[in-house]
Amino acid sequence: MSTFQLSDTTQQQLISTADLAKIISYKSQTIRKWLCQDRLPEGLPRPKQINGRHYWLRNEIADFIATFSVRGIL
Repeated sequence: MSTFQLSDTTQQQLISTADLAKIISYKSQTIRKWLCQDRLPEGLPRPKQINGRHYWLRNEIADFIATFSVRGIL
């Protein structure tokens, strides 16, 4: 049986829940709660699920931060 592994390039383009929590200054459990209750903040993209874990695309998060930091929300 082969194990699915991401290439180094793909891993650099993904942000884990813990990393996202640090970036947007929330606890990772809060982000998990948002996902569970289907209540992500406006503009925050839905994550990709890989091996049961949630990952966000780095460029989508950068766009989210750029958009909402201009509005003063973050």
